[in-house]
Amino acid sequence: MTDSERLWTGIALSLFLHFAITLFHGPEPEEHTAFTAVLEMDDSSTLSRSSVREGTGLQSAAPQDREEAEKLDRKRRAYLRYLDDVDDAIHARRLDGGGDHLIGVALCAFTIEQNGTFRNIMLVKTSGSAELDASALRAVRAASGVVRRPDIIGPDLINVSLQVKYQYSL
Repeated sequence: MTDSERLWTGIALSLFLHFAITLFHGPEPEEHTAFTAVLEMDDSSTLSRSSVREGTGLQSAAPQDREEAEKLDRKRRAYLRYLDDVDDAIHARRLDGGGDHLIGVALCAFTIEQNGTFRNIMLVKTSGSAELDASALRAVRAASGVVRRPDIIGPDLINVSLQVKYQYSL
């Protein structure tokens, strides 16, 4: 056997072994974990129909009542847009008293009245920093009554739990 034949035999054997190993012992398939959002509700939630707390809940219309379904859909969209606006108003006031050096998250809870003002403002979960917690509560109080509440939402109280986030003046 010549040197050239040995070289080509070695290359052929190497390729055969390489492909045999990859076919029978290929890489483990990647596990793709889907993003999962979990919404936990109990009977005291304002989103539950059997709620014992006051507040705006989810409603549904009969499938054949298209007009009522559209009205409820408009109400739902206005409700969610209103809550986004309240969130934006609170986060816009986080740094009013300074605190651009703060980093963390404080969980605040409050009830939105019919006129858009907040009551029962409280800290539900501390961030671990008294300064950040005080700043978060101050931001919630400052945003009370700032965002006009749409009439379509109705007069029911809205119970809100909101994470007020701080990340170096972002």
